[in-house]
Amino acid sequence: MNKTRTVTRKMACKLSDNELRSLGDELAVTCQEITNEENNQKQIKDQLKMKMSELEARQGSLALTISRREEYRDVEVLMEFVDSGDEAGRIREVRKDTGEVLIVRPPNDSERQLEIVEE
Repeated sequence: MNKTRTVTRKMACKLSDNELRSLGDELAVTCQEITNEENNQKQIKDQLKMKMSELEARQGSLALTISRREEYRDVEVLMEFVDSGDEAGRIREVRKDTGEVLIVRPPNDSERQLEIVEE
């Protein structure tokens, strides 16, 4: 009496036309998903690079400001026409925040016109 048993093995099998079409469709979908994922990852990397560039620019700006120990700000300056004394007929520019006299200079053409109109 012969004793038999059945086992399962991985073996090459020819695919039917339907199986080939189905696998081809699955391959096409997978290829498109890979392309989409690559695009998404590139977009994320670009955003991360942009954020890093912004941070590095801010870092550089702060470092420069600290090393110079000053920064440029908008400061109100009083333009004062001097009508008496040694500086008569000249314009005195004074910082309103500190009272510092920046310059005493002759008026330019448009400032001379304002002087005539105000009289």
